[in-house]
Amino acid sequence: MMDLIRAATLMLAPFSIALIFACSPTVEDDPSLVPFHVPEYQEVDSAEATNVSSLTERGLINVAFMHPVGLVIQSQYRRPLMDHLTAHTPYVFRSLFSMEAEKTVGMLEIRLAEVCHMGVVSYIEADSEFGAVPLVRSLNPDGEPVSHSVFVTPEGSPLRSLADLRGHSLALGSYHSTLSNLIARHELTRAGVGIEELKTLEHLDNDDAVASAVLAGRFDAGAVEDMVARWYQDKGLRAFHVSPPVPSAPFVVRADLPQSVSGAIRDALLLLDFEGAKDRQDWDEDLRYGFAPASDADYQPIRRIIETSATGCQRSCHDGTPVM
Repeated sequence: MMDLIRAATLMLAPFSIALIFACSPTVEDDPSLVPFHVPEYQEVDSAEATNVSSLTERGLINVAFMHPVGLVIQSQYRRPLMDHLTAHTPYVFRSLFSMEAEKTVGMLEIRLAEVCHMGVVSYIEADSEFGAVPLVRSLNPDGEPVSHSVFVTPEGSPLRSLADLRGHSLALGSYHSTLSNLIARHELTRAGVGIEELKTLEHLDNDDAVASAVLAGRFDAGAVEDMVARWYQDKGLRAFHVSPPVPSAPFVVRADLPQSVSGAIRDALLLLDFEGAKDRQDWDEDLRYGFAPASDADYQPIRRIIETSATGCQRSCHDGTPVM
């Protein structure tokens, strides 16, 4: 599986990737969204990536976010964080968006970005591949640095527990997803529900696509992250199973980034505490509640699931082959 991830991350193709630059007002560039396309099969070497983001010459730090295809990018929701980091560190910050989790890891590996906000599985892969360090992890609406995998179904559905899924159709998120794939499958295993007992199982591009498909009646149920489940609660979906807490997604840097830089970024992020969330209502929900310190030890439980679960990622789930 790691060889497959390395092949995907060293090259920002085979599919075209669009990176969206959302600039801070302190940058002289046009602050509007400007697509940056890497053509198919074009490899970006380290020297070229360094020219895009140079700490020594320009004091510019790129922060990469994974943004699923099909969702509208609202750059203004990320810009306040870039402004905050620019105001509280010696550097200027700019956000980049990748359409796939693997490509986000790749941007960190080839130094197209110095900082990445990535899922837990992506962090574990990045650490295994080239060395990565988690700086902070996001707080949820309760002020806790955790997330949950949530199984949802339409209002009026007879489904009340995971055991009820036998004989029904289920939608999961991307093969690369922590909450809507890895943890969702782990919860099915813990409940004693085999994949073969489901009527059908299908992976969709992202959690929003899963929730929309369930709401439209294409599937009896779906697994999504808790933030998406909250969005759809008033649209006709209800949760019928919530996983135990999972450590939330971290902001990650390369292990070889100078500690003076990573420390400045971490300290600036930790200034955003839970108490100030009421003043950040125009921020993205995964950023507005603030951050808590993160360490590699926080993610050991997920490593153990990957290494020991019958549905673990070592069984090729990320190459597009369903793990049965």
